[in-house]
Amino acid sequence: MFRRDDGKGKVDAAELMKKAFQLGMDVGEHGHIESVGWVNLELRSIMSKAERIGIADEARQKYKEGKRRGAARRSSHVGGHGASKADLSTGPATRVREKEPVRKAPGSGTSFVERISPEEGLKSTINVIKFTATNPEVKKDLNGLFAGIFDLQEKLLDIVEEPEQRRTFMKCLEFLMEVGWIENCDLTYFDRQRAIVTLQSTTAIARAFGHSDDPICQPICNLLETVGRKTFGKSVIVTELECVAQGKAACRFEIAPR
Repeated sequence: MFRRDDGKGKVDAAELMKKAFQLGMDVGEHGHIESVGWVNLELRSIMSKAERIGIADEARQKYKEGKRRGAARRSSHVGGHGASKADLSTGPATRVREKEPVRKAPGSGTSFVERISPEEGLKSTINVIKFTATNPEVKKDLNGLFAGIFDLQEKLLDIVEEPEQRRTFMKCLEFLMEVGWIENCDLTYFDRQRAIVTLQSTTAIARAFGHSDDPICQPICNLLETVGRKTFGKSVIVTELECVAQGKAACRFEIAPR
């Protein structure tokens, strides 16, 4: 547990303030939505730790300061592409996105590429919620899916990091095995410098699903992206290359930077 009154506590507090500021910078500069996804999870994790050591107000201010500076940097980047203040205030939001399709990954020098825009993600979410509104059982399962995934992601982010990245990665996999989402996991390749990992496993989702022509373990991919970010400190994307539901011996996943 963190303490402010000893040497280690002061170091921990300083590191937490740094993380809060950097997260704010990422949100401000890249336009991430702070109320959902990994940003929400990381912000909650930082604030939870800050509250435990009595620096919640300071951490919140650092986050806001970083967010302001990130937004200012974003404006300067957009200006460099020839956009005027009028463009930013009156033009459609997609104008900026079209000029900046590749975004910098939080805390890294690699590229971050959105799968879909936040607007498209919101539209998809609304459509699914409308679809499930008339089916109480499906609605209940959908709520359970969201709650279950976010709970697991939060627990993954709270895992204490090891000095060696491979060990941190394995600790996260061990947790997912403990809760039953994956089993018989085999780490087949691990490159810490390039943040590339391949692994294969049997998953509870694939075993329960039956036959599928395509891989169906997307929730596992989402959890492994949290594991990758926890391990390497940068945004990653996970692809399921083969799936047990396709008749393969194991589900095979590849993790790589975005």
